[in-house]
Amino acid sequence: MTTFRELEAFVAVADTGSFERAARSLATSQSNVSRLISDFEGTFQRPLLNREQRSARLTLEGQEVLRIARDVLRQRANLTERFGDPDLVTTTLRLGVTELAALTWLGRFLAQLRERYARIRVELEVGNSTTLHTSMRDGRLDIAIVADVIRSIDMARLPVGSVKFGWYCASTSGLSDELTLSEFEHQTLLIQGSASGAGSLLSQWLVDKGIRAANIINSDSLAALAGICAAGLGLASLPRAVALDPVERGVLREVNLSIGAPEMKFIALVRIDAISAFHRAVAQLASESCDFTTPFHRTRPQSVEPTGGASC
Repeated sequence: MTTFRELEAFVAVADTGSFERAARSLATSQSNVSRLISDFEGTFQRPLLNREQRSARLTLEGQEVLRIARDVLRQRANLTERFGDPDLVTTTLRLGVTELAALTWLGRFLAQLRERYARIRVELEVGNSTTLHTSMRDGRLDIAIVADVIRSIDMARLPVGSVKFGWYCASTSGLSDELTLSEFEHQTLLIQGSASGAGSLLSQWLVDKGIRAANIINSDSLAALAGICAAGLGLASLPRAVALDPVERGVLREVNLSIGAPEMKFIALVRIDAISAFHRAVAQLASESCDFTTPFHRTRPQSVEPTGGASC
C-alpha cells in the first residue's frame, strides 16, 4: 500500500531532478529514497521515471501521477493545519529570502515560526529575487520571499509587505540636500544590478520618471552599495533600514528629489500545484513579522535554535 513517505519521495525526486538532492531535501539517505521510489513504482504497470539520463525525469504517466501525488500531500497538509496540533507538525520548510529580509525582520519571523511549529526544520537560502524565483521553479524551495517583479503563471503570489528607498550621498559630498532633476541626472547612481529583482524595479522606475543617468554603478550587495556611497563615488538608492545606521553615524546623508524615491512590494511565492493551508499560514506569519524599516540588531533579541543549513 502506498505511503505518504513514498509520495513525498516521489515529489521530491520530481522537483529536484535527482535522488541525491531529494534525499537532502527530505533529510534522509539516498538509498532510502531509492527504496521508497522502487516500492512506489512497483504499484504501477509502467515506470514513472526515465533513468536513461543522468537526471531523473518523469515519464508521461509519471507526470500524471505527480499531479495526483501533489494533491494528496496538499490535502494532508490542509488537514494537519486545520485540525491537528501545530506543536506536533514535523516538516521541513525550504525557505528563500532576499538579503534585505535577512538584514531586517528574518530573525523575528523565524522565532514566531518556531513558536507556532515547535518541530519545524527550516532550510534557508539567501539570494536575490531572480535566483530565488529560479529555485522555486526548479523545485528547490517551498516558499520564497521576493520583490514583486517576476510574473509566473505557475506561482501563487501572496502579499508580505513593502520597502521604502531613499537617495543617499556621502556626508562629505558638496551636494545640496535637495537636487533638481537636471542635477540628479548628472550624478553617478549606485543601484542594485539588473539581475536582482530590486535592480530591475529601480531601473524601470528611472525609465518611468524619464531619468537619463550620466553613469550607473551596479552591485547586488546592499552593504557594498552603502560602502561605495560613503566613499563619495556616487548617489545610492538604499532601503531606509540599510542607510539608518550610516546616517546616524554621520557617514551618509539623504538627498531629496521632487520625484521622491522608489517603493517596492514584496510577496511570498508558492507553487500553485503545491500550495496548502500551511504555506498560507507561513506567508501570513511573514506578513505579520515584516518590517523593512528596522535593522535586525535594533530589534529585541529573539531566541531561534538552528534548524537547517543556510546558503548565501
